[in-house]
Amino acid sequence: MKKLMLVLSSFLLLQQYAFTQCYPDRHSTNFYDGWISCKPALSPNPDRPESHFILYDFVDVYKLGQMTIWNTNDPSYLDSGMKDVAIDYSIDGINWTNAGEYTFPQASGLSTYEGATGPNLNDIEARYLLITALTNYGGECYGLSEMNVVGEEVIISAVEDPTTLACVDISLYPNPFADQVTLGLSSACNGEVHIMIYDGAGKMLSIQSAQLIPGQEQRILLGQDLPSGAYSLFLEYGGKTVRRNIVKMNRS
Repeated sequence: MKKLMLVLSSFLLLQQYAFTQCYPDRHSTNFYDGWISCKPALSPNPDRPESHFILYDFVDVYKLGQMTIWNTNDPSYLDSGMKDVAIDYSIDGINWTNAGEYTFPQASGLSTYEGATGPNLNDIEARYLLITALTNYGGECYGLSEMNVVGEEVIISAVEDPTTLACVDISLYPNPFADQVTLGLSSACNGEVHIMIYDGAGKMLSIQSAQLIPGQEQRILLGQDLPSGAYSLFLEYGGKTVRRNIVKMNRS
């Protein structure tokens, strides 16, 4: 069964509804109705340097096909729209494959702007899609209003989505937390575990590693520098990755 996946970035639903009969795919001309990056950040793909990127997590694995993109459409900031981009994909968020480099057309800046046909990803199988801006149209920041991609769900019967890591017991306390959360790792195995925190938009905020020692518990303090909000904590060990949700509360 094919599904159309719409990956939205602060799209104004009210404006879309008001003009849906004439321009069903029109986009706002407000610079802040979309994704904006003015400072490069650590990429989730270790093969790429610090960069301006968007990471999409589709939760399940899909065969990805035709993309449609809406570039930055504010008339005053058309030069901040993504131009040349690299697209990478991954099933586990750890191992990445390059799908190619493409050029996104500049937006028109008109209220009738309905986006442009993007690349066809030719049924690559992915849970994560990473779009990295290589160039823009001359602006100081990098932006993209919206993207959607057609995807067909992939049923993986031979591989289970693990809730625990082999030989590793995981604890988080307190959660929710106000200052910091303690990650406890008890293991009967040797090896290195990778710990990553992502925000709600799928942007990697931090990555670190810990060495597992049989019979010893590791206690790692996380979240000290995070603002209040909900985050995803990923732990990778032995080729498998598990996810935990953590929530930082405002101090009363």
